Amino acid sequence: MKNYLWMVLINALLFTSCQSKAFENEPDVKVVIPPKDKPAQVSPIKGICIFAGQADIFTEADWQALANSPLTDFIIIPKDASTYGASEAGYKSQLAPFMVNVANQIISRKNTAKIWIGTPGLSSTNFNLAASNLQPFYNYLDQVRTLLGSSTWNNNIGGVYMNMESIYGTVDYGNITGNSCIKLMNDLSNLVHTNLNTKFLWIPYYGYGSNPDEIIKRMAYVSNKSTIFDYVVIQPHYYFDGAVGINLIGVKSCVKNQAISYRDGMIVTPKASQTVIGAEMELDWHIVAPNNYSANLSRYTEYVTSFGQYKGTYPIIFYWDGTLQNALTGRINPFFQ
Repeated sequence: MKNYLWMVLINALLFTSCQSKAFENEPDVKVVIPPKDKPAQVSPIKGICIFAGQADIFTEADWQALANSPLTDFIIIPKDASTYGASEAGYKSQLAPFMVNVANQIISRKNTAKIWIGTPGLSSTNFNLAASNLQPFYNYLDQVRTLLGSSTWNNNIGGVYMNMESIYGTVDYGNITGNSCIKLMNDLSNLVHTNLNTKFLWIPYYGYGSNPDEIIKRMAYVSNKSTIFDYVVIQPHYYFDGAVGINLIGVKSCVKNQAISYRDGMIVTPKASQTVIGAEMELDWHIVAPNNYSANLSRYTEYVTSFGQYKGTYPIIFYWDGTLQNALTGRINPFFQ
């Protein structure tokens, strides 16, 4: 047994020494790599994103179809912050009642549902709001809690969804909270965990465009090195761009490793958090009945093959477009059943 333990230790040291150049000149951190056959944390999240514009037009039959599905978690995603005046007053008077209505529509039909309350949207065009919106965001979330009531909040709220799909602005990797987006995430996380007593979720997109490795690296420093998020579910983007098939491989590596990895599978920076990594399933109207475009279906099928093995173990959340009931019966329900 002692010889076996020494072999394991030597292999671990060799593995660490062979990591990518991203490890160079980093401070010592605790590496948390769960055994491949026994995840450090298990998440049964079987989720769906519901955007505000989609929920606005749902019918009674749509709400019931959601309730009848095998879905467990419903991530409600607001519109851009400017839609609500980019102000606390707007978030509380316009967005909070909308969130409560959507939550109640689902919970009244499925009392086991877990609802994730999204923050007002921040993007590359308005991320400057990050520096001034901590208290407005928190006060809006607290207003949702008040309107829902403590029983519903405690029993049916899965957590808070950070509605910002990437890290914008300049990042100093020696002081990541010097970036206003990361600081907002960090400070809001403290309030979500301590004051609201719930979980924090992020669904960023994986690297693509002119500098994919930088996008991935930023995601990694938030996910691998910090305790900001309980769950990070990654958008591969491959469904929408057949030229980035390598993203699917990269995201699968992230889930398998339970650490954000580059597209070659190399972990970006050692895992020092218990953040659970999952994947987003992506589809749109091209493969929602009556449509069945072959190229889109082929890419979607690759998602099913890549991530189907993780459902019920790590979080899987659907992005969808098209007719809700057809998306559910044709694609989403069969995946989870």
